[in-house]
Amino acid sequence: MGIHRRTRLNVVDNSALGKEADTTGKLPYCIHVYKQGRRAKHMPHAELGDKILVAIRGQMRKAYVVGANTHVHYRKHGVPVTDQNMIVLLDEEGNPLGNRITAPIPTKLMANRTNVQFSKVLALANKFI
Repeated sequence: MGIHRRTRLNVVDNSALGKEADTTGKLPYCIHVYKQGRRAKHMPHAELGDKILVAIRGQMRKAYVVGANTHVHYRKHGVPVTDQNMIVLLDEEGNPLGNRITAPIPTKLMANRTNVQFSKVLALANKFI
């Protein structure tokens, strides 16, 4: 249905931590989804643009979901589906760790420009689908 706990993810920015995880073959995985509301808190599933907490190389980092592989029954009209779950890593202040995003980003995420941290992530992208 979506990204939940223990889901493996791919880092699509050019941060050193993401490159190290990719070369060693130990992909980061989700350990918490930040959502509001009773049902969303107890049964969280992350979608495009949601903030999650990931475990990567023995560290805990926050990240934004910028691409999600969803089952054919749960796909939404107008939202592009990727073949992998993609994230952009954040530092403690909420700024992106890398300075470039290597994968295309869905244009649906442009609606999240009002969020200051997410607008910084969108500024790093050079391809939109």
